[in-house]
Parts: sequence; C-alpha cells; structure tokens
Amino acid sequence: MDPAVVRQLMARFSVEITPREAPTLPPLADVLAPGTAVYLTFLPHTPWADTVAVARSVRDAGMRPVPHLAARAVPDHATLRRMLADLAAVGVRDLLVLAGSLTTPVGEFHEAAQVLDSGLLADAGITRVGIVGHPEGHPDVDDDELLRALLAKCRIARERGLDLHLVTQFAFAPEPIVAWERRIRAHGVDVPVHVGLPGLTTPARLLRFGLRCGVGASLKVLRQQAGGVLRLATSPVHHPDATLVGVAAAAAADPACLLRGIHFFPFGALAPTAAWAGDIRDGHFVVDDRDRLRVTA
Repeated sequence: MDPAVVRQLMARFSVEITPREAPTLPPLADVLAPGTAVYLTFLPHTPWADTVAVARSVRDAGMRPVPHLAARAVPDHATLRRMLADLAAVGVRDLLVLAGSLTTPVGEFHEAAQVLDSGLLADAGITRVGIVGHPEGHPDVDDDELLRALLAKCRIARERGLDLHLVTQFAFAPEPIVAWERRIRAHGVDVPVHVGLPGLTTPARLLRFGLRCGVGASLKVLRQQAGGVLRLATSPVHHPDATLVGVAAAAAADPACLLRGIHFFPFGALAPTAAWAGDIRDGHFVVDDRDRLRVTA
C-alpha cells in the first residue's frame, strides 16, 4: 500500500458534529486545520435557529460549515427560501441535502431531489452540495430505488449547475464500500465519493449506532475476519485504520475510482478523532505488512 494514497484521501478530511453538542466541544481552531469542512447533523426537533447559530460559530472559527438540510422537515418553497437566506447570511456556501429521518413529511418536500431541483440553492449562493450514499443499503428503501434516486439527483445537479459529491454512511469494513462504488459507477454515477468512517469513540457506542444505521454488511465482514468483532468489542477505542487502508487500496488500484475523500463521524470524540486524522494527513504513520496503519507521531 502506497502511503501517498492514504494521505491523498485524508488531505481534506471532514468531520460531523451536532448542534446540540457544539457548546461542549473544544474550540474548533484548537483541533482542526483552517478551512476544514464541519458538517452539522440534522436532528428532529432542533430549532433551525440553533443550526444557523452553530454554522455562524463554525465560520467564525475559520472552518467551512456544511449544514444538513432535511427535505421532509421543510414545509414549502417559501420556507426553504428563508432557510437558505439564513444560511447565506452567516457565510454558508456548502450544504448536505437529504430526505431526513421524519417518516411523514411536514409539507410538500418528501425527497432530497426536490430541494436540488427547486432552483433555490444557487439563488442563495450555494452551489457545493453533498448528498448521502448508502453502501450497505437503507432499512426502509430497497437498493434499486436507492440507485434510481441517486441517478436522478446526479442528473438534477448537472442540470442545475451544482457541484455535487456523495458522503456515505460510516462502515466497519471496506468491502461493502468498494463494491457499492463499483456498482454506482457502472450505472453512470461520476461524482466524488467521501467515505464515512467512525471516529475514535468507544466500541459500544459504535455498535449501537451501527445497528441503528443499518451497517450490517460491514459488521458481517468484520465477523468473518479472525477475531474481528472480538477485537472491536474489547478495544477501549476503535480506530478505523483497516477500513481506511482498504479504501485507499481500492482507490490506488483503479484510476477511475470515485473514492476521493474521508468524512468522520466522531460520535462525541472530536478531539481524538481530529488528532489521529491530522497525524495521518501529515504523514506521521506507517502501514505494516498486514495492511494495518500505525500512527508514529
């Protein structure tokens, strides 16, 4: 494994936080490089004003705020226009658009494609847009429908002049991510994919979130590895190095591969996750003969 490929993937890694946890985090400038993309998770029942306020604080810290906008939580076009104006007023130029976890839409939007096709994003000066990728499927949507929706969003983004990228769910193993990337690419998807990885948090928390998010395929891969689940369950902190190295190997082996970056879900462990990721970005690591990564800083 060429360490340069790992560093290339990690060169502009991004992180995700929630508006609720933001007040308890260390100053972002103390743990992240200037310009780091900081995604702001959508949580039902969190006031929109809180998201806007955290986006402003992220911008003031020298970072790039990327709020989530959940289509099903937006009642109508007029409200969407106001929400986007709120974000633009605090310097937001990037957005992640998703359907959202609400089972019943509150209004006329029920999927991310409708927001992309509204024409209102570019009107607000927002042209860099992320959408969610599901390498291990979705508990409520079959794979064929996910692919149809993904292709529709890519087409709309091209027509609307949006700079689109994909951010995937986090996974415990590289194999489902690599297989999914090859499948969507074969169907014509050509936008960059930022691979979601869990941060350096506790295995118990990861397994809880993993089962909730439907990452069963990578858990199955982990079970097939000698001692994989036991290693995860008995480690005080999970390091996603094996998945990172596997993703880098796939990117190195295929010049057309869409896997272009890494996005971290810290799950409350922002500081250690950022420190570990920063060491890798800066080249302070080695990859051993078992394709395991070890930080040397």
